[in-house]
Amino acid sequence: MIIRLIIAAAVLYGLFRFVKYVQSKPENERRSYYITLLIGLAAAGLVLLSVTGRVHWLAGLIGGAMPFVRQYVMNHVYKKLSASNGNEQQEAPRKETPAVDMNESQALAILGLKAGASADDIIRAHRSLMQKLHPDRGGNDYLASQLNAAKELLLKNHT
Repeated sequence: MIIRLIIAAAVLYGLFRFVKYVQSKPENERRSYYITLLIGLAAAGLVLLSVTGRVHWLAGLIGGAMPFVRQYVMNHVYKKLSASNGNEQQEAPRKETPAVDMNESQALAILGLKAGASADDIIRAHRSLMQKLHPDRGGNDYLASQLNAAKELLLKNHT
């Protein structure tokens, strides 16, 4: 009886950790993790039922293979679709940020610094502004690229 409780606690803890892990992922990736979780739980349930004799062993074997078959089928379908589009070797083009032309006074103004700022001040100001203006936190790519370019220019001129 105590062994069953320990196993149940371990399973519940594993589910809790998995859900916490999935919640840390971007929202557009969460669905695939939850689908994988459901298929895995269904497969584990079938295996458990077959081990306890409530389901035929063949059904348990098929159910246990479901996650692996799903992964194989999804990879196979993706490769077929990529090959039919002629994109098998090509990746999606990365969005390039435009080159930023600025001088030192503009870079200082962007970071809110005065002339003669130390490297630590530059890094601290960049980090503070980036936490507010990062694209993942409601900012946009243009502002982030301006901050990065200002930091790089000032650090390059500082040494």
